[in-house]
Amino acid sequence: MIKEATTTPLAPIPVSKGHWLLKNLPGMGKNILTHFYETEQKFGPTYDNPIPFMRIICTSEPDFMRYVLQQNHRNYKKGKSYDVLKLVLGNGLVTSNGQFWQKQRRLAQPAFHKKSLADLFDAMGEVAGDYFNSLEAKRGTEIDIAREMMAVTARIALKALFSDNSEEDMNAVYESMTDVQRYVSDVLNDPFARIKFPLNGRKKQFKKDMSVLNEVVLKAIAKRRESGEKHPDLLQMMMDATYEDSNEQMNDQQLRDEMITMFSAGHETSANGLAWTIHLLAKHPKIVAKMRAEIKAVCGDKLPGFQDLRQLTYIRQVIDEGMRLYPPVWGVSRTAIADDEYRGVKIKKDEVVFCLIYNAHHREDLFENAKTFNPDRFETAKVKAMPKMSYLPFGGGPRLCIGNMFALMEMQLLLVGLFQRFDFDLIKDQIIDMEALVTLRPRYGIKMNLK
Repeated sequence: MIKEATTTPLAPIPVSKGHWLLKNLPGMGKNILTHFYETEQKFGPTYDNPIPFMRIICTSEPDFMRYVLQQNHRNYKKGKSYDVLKLVLGNGLVTSNGQFWQKQRRLAQPAFHKKSLADLFDAMGEVAGDYFNSLEAKRGTEIDIAREMMAVTARIALKALFSDNSEEDMNAVYESMTDVQRYVSDVLNDPFARIKFPLNGRKKQFKKDMSVLNEVVLKAIAKRRESGEKHPDLLQMMMDATYEDSNEQMNDQQLRDEMITMFSAGHETSANGLAWTIHLLAKHPKIVAKMRAEIKAVCGDKLPGFQDLRQLTYIRQVIDEGMRLYPPVWGVSRTAIADDEYRGVKIKKDEVVFCLIYNAHHREDLFENAKTFNPDRFETAKVKAMPKMSYLPFGGGPRLCIGNMFALMEMQLLLVGLFQRFDFDLIKDQIIDMEALVTLRPRYGIKMNLK
C-alpha cells in the first residue's frame, strides 16, 4: 500500500445519519446529485453517507480522490453499481476489473492513439457536415439542443464503430441503447425498481430492447468476419488487435461488449458536454464573439481539419470550462478490496469511496468564483497551477476514460461547425435541471431558438 505524503489527519469525519431506518437512501433516490452537494455544504468535503447494509465515504478532496483513483488504485475496484451496468455493457472496459480489464485496456489503447484518431476524424467530419446541412431546415424554429447533440454524436459514434452499417441498423442501435440506458439508470436510482419493473412491464421491454441491440451488433461483427473486407473503423481495429500473451484475438462476445461500451460512453459524454456548454454560451455573447474570432482566424468558413484542432485553443478552453460546471462524469465510486486507511480514515473491505467530481468542480477553494462560466481559467499557465485531480471531467487515474481525446476532438468539431453557421437563443421561462444518470444530463432538455 502506498502511503500518502500528507499527514494532516481527516478522521474523525462527520456522519450524515439520514432516516432512522433507510438512512441516506431517500435523499439519494429523490435527487442523488443534490443530495451529495447539499450534504457536503453541511458536513464538509469528506463525510460518511451510510445507506442500509453499506458504508459510503464521500469526498471531493483532490488528494483523497487521487489516493483512491491513482496512488492506491489496485486496492479499489468498480463495485456493485457497475454490476447493474453489466446488464447492458457486459464485461467491457467500463465494468470489468483486475487482470481482465488490464488486458482489454492494452488491447484497445492503440485504437485511440493519435494516428488512429486522425484516421477517424475524416469520417467524423463527413457526419458532422451532413448534420449541419440538415439542421438548416430547422433554422427559425425551436429545437432541444440536448436531443440534437445526442442524435449527432450517436451518428458519429456509430460511424466510427461500424462504418459500413446501414442507416436502419444504426437507428435501431441508437433507439435501443437510449431505452436500455434509461432502464439501468432507473434501477440504480430507484431502490424498489427490482420489485416494480417485473410487474409493470419495464423488465420485459428491457429484454426486448437488449435483444434488438445484441442482434444488430452481433450481425455487424458476423458480416465483417464473413466478408473479409477491411474498414477504417473501431470495429476493425478491435478485430485485428491481438493479446500480447497468447496472440489471440477477441471473440464475438468480447467484441460485442466493447462495441456497446464504446458507443454508450462515446456519445453520451460528448452530447451532454456540448448541450451544457451551448446552454452556457447562449448566456455569454462576449465569449461567443471571442470564440468566433478564433474560428475565423483558424478555419475561415470551413470545418477544421485534424491538424487545426491544436490551434483552436480558446474553443478547447470553452469546452473545458463547460465540463467543469457540468462534468459528464459527475462522480465515480470505488469499492475497497482490502482494509485500508487514508489520513486516519479507516476504510474496511467492501466499503465504498465515492469521488464527487461535480462537488470538486464547484469548490471555491479550488476554483475562484466557481459558479461563474470563465474559459480563461483554463489558460495553460493556470491549468498547470491547478491542484492535481481537482478537475476530472472524464474520471482519473489508470481508469481515465479511454475515449477522452475522441470526445474532445468531436466536441471541438461540432462546436466550431455550429457557431460558424447558427445562433442559439434560450427559450425563456423553461425549467433547466440536472439529472445525474450514468452521465450528467439535462432532465427536461434545453430548448432554444435556432437562428
